[in-house]
This record gives sequence, structure tokens and C-alpha cells, in this order.
Amino acid sequence: MLNKKIVLCATALLFSANVVTASLLDETKFNVGGELSLINKARYHNENRLSKNKPGVNLFGGARFHENLGAEVGFSFISRGKGDKTRQPSNRVREAYVEVLGFMPLSDKMELIASSGVGYMKSKPHSSNTALSKFGARVGLGAAYKIDENLQARAMVRYHKGDKNFLKHNTSASVGVVYTF
Repeated sequence: MLNKKIVLCATALLFSANVVTASLLDETKFNVGGELSLINKARYHNENRLSKNKPGVNLFGGARFHENLGAEVGFSFISRGKGDKTRQPSNRVREAYVEVLGFMPLSDKMELIASSGVGYMKSKPHSSNTALSKFGARVGLGAAYKIDENLQARAMVRYHKGDKNFLKHNTSASVGVVYTF
């Protein structure tokens, strides 16, 4: 419970700092993008993992308030796979999320990215009409390469904390593009 409060307070503080920075510097740029999640490692409360995972897709939109600060809202089709033990049925995992991003430029073309936020993860077994869902903290690290003034390629690794009685966590690695306008 304490971790959730800390993440929520830190996210609210970062959003407040972004709003103040944006109004003072007036550098806000908006973006849209998509990523292909090549690796998704979902772990369940009974230690099962999904095997035979298909790649997932992340779609998002956001704003970059400053050279070093931004935010994104998105939706992830995390995985659809078959259980690796008889106790875990085939399953679909989806997530809606909000993240604050920090950017650290390394050069004119390259930058590192760190993200922190909250996601609402939903898991639905194919053998049931019941879906299980949970809010949880998300963190990520990555890098972006500027292809031109408006287009970036990026790679991210993310971790989403779930619930000890359900989907414990999901770790994903993705590559994609971001278009800034």
C-alpha cells in the first residue's frame, strides 16, 4: 500500500512540475507512436508463465513539455499465449497506462529514456468469461534515436507490478517509432 502512495505522489509531483515547466518555457510538442513488444514475460501467482507468446503492440500519444520531461497515455495488447502448465489456460493480457517520462540527451541524435507511471492490467483466460484486472506501478528504461526532426526510433524495457493473487508482474521489451508534431 505504501508503494502505491509513493508512486502516486511522485507521479503527481512530476506532472505538476511538467505543467509549471511547460507554461514557463512554452516548448510543448505532441507525439503519437507505436511499439512492437517482442518479449513479454507475464508471471502468475502460481509461478506459471505464458509460453508461445505472440508479439504485443503498444499504441500511445503524449506530450513533451521540455527537453527532459514528457508524459504518455497508451494502451498495450501485451500478450496472447498458451499456459506452460496444465493449471494455466490460454490467456490474453491488456493494459491501459499513464506514464511520466524523463529524457537525457546523449547527443543531437541519441537520448536515454526513463519512465514511471500507473497501469490498469487486465487478464482474460480463453476458457472463461471472467476477466481479472489490477492497477499497478510501471517503470521503464530505454533509448531513442532521432531519424529526422519529427521521427524517432526507440527501444524500451518495462516492468509492471501486478497482484500477488493474480498476475504478479509483466516484463516486456519493445521497439517502435514516435512521430512528433
